[in-house]
Amino acid sequence: MSALAAIALGALSTPLASAAPAGAGEGNGELNVLHWWTSASERAAADHVAARMAEMGLRWVDGAVAGGGGGAAIKVLNERTLRRMGPKVAQLNGQSMSEWAGMGLLLELDGVAQRRGWARTMFPQVMEQVTVREHVVAAPMGIHRINNLYLNKAVFRRLKIELPSDWAGLEKAAAALRAAGVTPVAFSDEPWQVATVFEALLLGEAGPALYRRMMVQQDVQAFDDPALERAFKRLRAWRNLSLPSLANAGGQTVGERPWTELVADFAAERSAMLIMGDWARGELGSLGLEGGRDFDCKAVPGSAQAHLYSIDTLAMLAGNTASQADQEKMAELLGGAALQLGYNRIKGSVPVRRDVPVDELDMCAQQSFRLFANPGTPRVPSLVHRMAFGEVGKNAIIETVHRFALDPNQTPAAAQRKLQGLLRALSPKTNTSAKAASS
Repeated sequence: MSALAAIALGALSTPLASAAPAGAGEGNGELNVLHWWTSASERAAADHVAARMAEMGLRWVDGAVAGGGGGAAIKVLNERTLRRMGPKVAQLNGQSMSEWAGMGLLLELDGVAQRRGWARTMFPQVMEQVTVREHVVAAPMGIHRINNLYLNKAVFRRLKIELPSDWAGLEKAAAALRAAGVTPVAFSDEPWQVATVFEALLLGEAGPALYRRMMVQQDVQAFDDPALERAFKRLRAWRNLSLPSLANAGGQTVGERPWTELVADFAAERSAMLIMGDWARGELGSLGLEGGRDFDCKAVPGSAQAHLYSIDTLAMLAGNTASQADQEKMAELLGGAALQLGYNRIKGSVPVRRDVPVDELDMCAQQSFRLFANPGTPRVPSLVHRMAFGEVGKNAIIETVHRFALDPNQTPAAAQRKLQGLLRALSPKTNTSAKAASS
């Protein structure tokens, strides 16, 4: 039995109101929030929410769990809920949120959504993500773009290197950077980071339609396309640009460094290029750098017109009736225009509402927001950040990509065959396919 199934079984046999110990702040405005926002900018964004909650008589009781990508936090959430000590609020994004809602473990927020006009003010893709079986089950926080290529302008300017926008330009710039003693690319071998780079490269090689066939429709035949092999080749080449020298790149270890270290290297001009979601932009802001002025925000080559997205959400756990009014009050706050602007300015993401003026945000945020808002933009959901596959399929794909990255003897063609086999194995067992992302 899976942890989630065990949690659901426990919910059916024991009232969830007993999940929190007696006297743990039920009904007195205290809301324990389990999440994985632990970097400087993420902490500042969470503190901003906590301060706005305090103005309403609510208290954010922090339950941060370190670990990029949220894997550790999801495990802690499972364990705490199984022990009847679940939090009242939890960060649950995309398909993991849908799985919990499908088990009846999340508070339905239909009343909040109706009172605050969420269907009218929020992007349709956002409402699709927080709606399960026609019920709103989470409060959306912000939209992250994943397929970002960051270029440190100071480095390129100092070395008189032209800012590249295609692969040929990137390779030429990398050679010049290495000759000048600057590591071209900031990269980590941490599994979720490797896979985040890979899905952005895959979007660039495959295009939105084929990417959607792979990661949304989970069409096994789509994994036969040569674009998948090209994406694996790009991943290996990009990782090699983070190593000390190309001559002995094969087999060298980059190391599983936290994403915040990569951002710090980039900010300190120890590296010049970075592929990462725009939580990196929030962290760069905490280090005093501003998008457009200090660094350029481009799309991974081949993906400029597409928005590979992830949506952060906070879900309210069901069953604790004494805290329900406080949970709904918090959800109303999170969806408000003022909170949206303040939170996302710090976090690096962009508002989930269509009616929030973004002129106060930096150039990169404005670019991301307007691209997402454009009806003609292909919007495609992130695999790594739980917008597409369920947790089991997501983890299996991440592991396959990670093994390829660390094994110089595995060819891109072999990695493609492994993914094909994995998809065939998952297809008959997986009933957690993603919601179709409208163009």
